[in-house]
Amino acid sequence: MLRAMRICILIHGCDSFYSGSISRLIERLKDLGELKLFVTGTMARTASLDTDFPVEIWHGRPSDLLKQAENDFDVFLIASHSKSPESGYSFGEIVFRRSGLKKPFLQFELSNETAILWNCDSHPIADMLGFRTVHLESRELMWEEGGREFRKVSAVEAGELLLIEEIVVGRAKGHEVIIVAENGEVVDLIGVEVKRHGLEKLKRKNPRIELEKVKICTLKGFKALEGKIRYRRGFGIAFVDHSADEIYDFAGKCSAAVCVGDDTTAIAAEILFRFDTPVLGIVDGDRDSLLRPASIHPESEIVITKHDDLAGEIVFREIFRGKKLLPEDFMEVKRKIEEILQSKSLLVARKSLADYIS
Repeated sequence: MLRAMRICILIHGCDSFYSGSISRLIERLKDLGELKLFVTGTMARTASLDTDFPVEIWHGRPSDLLKQAENDFDVFLIASHSKSPESGYSFGEIVFRRSGLKKPFLQFELSNETAILWNCDSHPIADMLGFRTVHLESRELMWEEGGREFRKVSAVEAGELLLIEEIVVGRAKGHEVIIVAENGEVVDLIGVEVKRHGLEKLKRKNPRIELEKVKICTLKGFKALEGKIRYRRGFGIAFVDHSADEIYDFAGKCSAAVCVGDDTTAIAAEILFRFDTPVLGIVDGDRDSLLRPASIHPESEIVITKHDDLAGEIVFREIFRGKKLLPEDFMEVKRKIEEILQSKSLLVARKSLADYIS
């Protein structure tokens, strides 16, 4: 009989919810003591809403959760259902290294029912579950040479998009991807078909980066599952500029959203549909297809521009007056946006988002 434990569980990946694997895991763990469940990531949070799974949202880095909560729990678990087991292991390794956790830290990769014990040789929870234990060799992912920093990206597949701080900077050519930085700036992407426009956006958003700490991931892109309207919209028009993480700051608090960027618009449309909230996307056709939305509000539209970054800056400055939430009518805001972009010779066309995505 196991003694009652205080267990912190960090859930990673949409499929943890959609596949039902996290529900099955919790059913097996529920009698072991006090369970506290957290989720990180924009789309994983959406999956938790779609499946009515009760979980607390963690807004910071996963490793920060472990650091801050170390004294509150007896054991920490990552429950991941990843695109590949190797990708899940890579995520767990990064979280563990950054956390410096001393309490037992276990990972259960639910896609193939494997376990990794990151800082202990055995643990009664792992013994009870009976998942096959995987032992990973220590890997050096960061090094310095000739005044430059190098960071190797793990578990990469050819054709995947490479994102740094949520910005697509290229596409992997093969399994080996190395990011090179000098004086806080990315200067080379080895093994990557580089997207220069993405690197320019990264530099504008983050003039100086810490390569060891910066958020990096690779994605194939995916089609969302069809959602349902579950919540009421709020009041006012939100402004979201190339940042999917910001969408939930306004979900349920705005009546509509103006979004800058093709992929940000697609992700926002999918999420905000659940809040009965339409979007107006300011786009320029530079789509990476991070997500193909399955749920689009019938009032959602896009304005195609010659340069969405510039158009977004003008709209934010002259219509939103530098504020993220504008207390105005959506139809009036759309009219003003179309008018000002025409006057700046930036507007190409306006159409429904559903027609643009199809």
